[in-house]
Amino acid sequence: MPWTLWRYTFIELWRLLLICTAVMVSVIAFAAAVKPLAEGALSPLGAIKFMLFAVPPMLAYALPFSAGFAASLAYHRMAQDNETVAAHSGGVSHKKVLIPAVLSALILAGSVSGLNEWVIPKFLRSMERMITLDVAQMMIRQIERGQAAEFGDVMIYADEVDEIDPPEGSPARQMFLLQDVAAVQLNAERQVVDDVTVRRAWLVIAPNPADPGKTICGMQFEDGVGFVSGQGLRKVEEGRPPPIPIPEAFEDDPKYLTFAELRSLRLDPDEMGFIDTRRLKLARFLAFRELRERLDEDLARTGRLTMIGDGGRRLEISADRVVRAEQDAWYLTREGEPIEVRRFEPEDGGGFRLYVESVDEAWLRLEDVGPDDEAVWTGVGEGPSLGFTVQMLGVRTESAGGVPTERPRRDFRGMRLRNDPLAQMAELGSDELLAEAGVLIESGKAAGYVEDATADLEKMIAKLHREITSKQQERMAMAAACFVMVLLGAISALRHKDSLPLVVYLWSFFPALVMILLISSGQQHTHGRDVAVGVLILWSGIAAGLVLTGIEYLKIARH
Repeated sequence: MPWTLWRYTFIELWRLLLICTAVMVSVIAFAAAVKPLAEGALSPLGAIKFMLFAVPPMLAYALPFSAGFAASLAYHRMAQDNETVAAHSGGVSHKKVLIPAVLSALILAGSVSGLNEWVIPKFLRSMERMITLDVAQMMIRQIERGQAAEFGDVMIYADEVDEIDPPEGSPARQMFLLQDVAAVQLNAERQVVDDVTVRRAWLVIAPNPADPGKTICGMQFEDGVGFVSGQGLRKVEEGRPPPIPIPEAFEDDPKYLTFAELRSLRLDPDEMGFIDTRRLKLARFLAFRELRERLDEDLARTGRLTMIGDGGRRLEISADRVVRAEQDAWYLTREGEPIEVRRFEPEDGGGFRLYVESVDEAWLRLEDVGPDDEAVWTGVGEGPSLGFTVQMLGVRTESAGGVPTERPRRDFRGMRLRNDPLAQMAELGSDELLAEAGVLIESGKAAGYVEDATADLEKMIAKLHREITSKQQERMAMAAACFVMVLLGAISALRHKDSLPLVVYLWSFFPALVMILLISSGQQHTHGRDVAVGVLILWSGIAAGLVLTGIEYLKIARH
């Protein structure tokens, strides 16, 4: 066995491979960091850290080309120095000479496969977190430099910014205290809609309670004045505008998942945010459809509706039946006597204080209630629910030891049914919701909005499955491409030993480029259209590369 020749060839090939890979990865990683560095999203030290995070993801693209280039140079030098001729004269065939290339191709293919399946997704997520947090830091640095920073459609200016430690138990990543603040809200045409000037404001950067994978910025204004469209100038003692999403560097995408995570995602597509959003939409529609039956059932069983509010408030509304008056509104009726409402208000020392109210009219008006924005500050939030405003007209209130009072109207917002249908529906997975919706559709009892939400969810799940397949096939094809490129580079070098090294490399570079383009095209076609055709396109380049490699080998084997 020609162990000396193999060892020498293997060492030479890997020496060139490591040099080429280091150069290519450094250039590609620097190119990836240039844009966020130029935009100020990364500091110089942050850019270096970002480049280090980018090295493993760039290896998946750099290794196939650098491996083909290294194999071409190593075997071309051997061929030009007539070492392969000497080896053949000594009884060492070209097949045996190529064994170091075959072994290297197998090692590289396995390495690329392992990187794609387990290592690269984790580094991509690290890059995502780093960019996301640095975008927030960039905005804070803009304020510190006396510039206005943009958070979504809000621009903020402050004379002073101090970072403070988040309260214990808070989910906040960072908190800042801003002094002498001016903030404006812009519309789509970049025109000022609302503005506010306050003495100080709190700014917190935290995970989104509705989607912990995303980041949001919450603000609280104190002591100032503001102009609100439709309301004019008014005093601002304390206020919290809706949280603002922090721009993300990457979107919710299966390409940032490992092999095990992709397999789990196929079984549970609700792990993806864009699927879960549509699942909750269908759950809301199904819960809305069940709401009327739930209201009638509670009244028939107990003779009253029990509504739960924030802080433990509870309303027990005694009525005979509920009548739907509008799309999102119902009124309660009671024969021969006023509607009675028993209101339980929590007390500071524990327990409840009871108020008994006689009501001429009582209305339930549906309002959208999602995860509580208070969770941004406290870490405690409610899940999705069907929220109501309980509107009472002609209210006469009595309390133990108190003086009876009368009011023309009283509203209680954010109230929920004790057995909230949406809270129960939201716990079901997409497959269970689709099965329930399918039964309604087949029986002809489903409204149009239920059918549309069902079709939308099914469409997105099918699209997600295609995307998972496309990513899995792409990763396997990239590993196979690395194997083919090493063999093609080595065989082309032996076949064209009288040509210049760069010309020799081009014989393997252009087929490799076609392979990568076909892999990318096939992946996109699999994701967007047809799995069978897309996979065929994706692997056609690998098949063509193997055929070309075989043809080149037969030519050198005959001579």
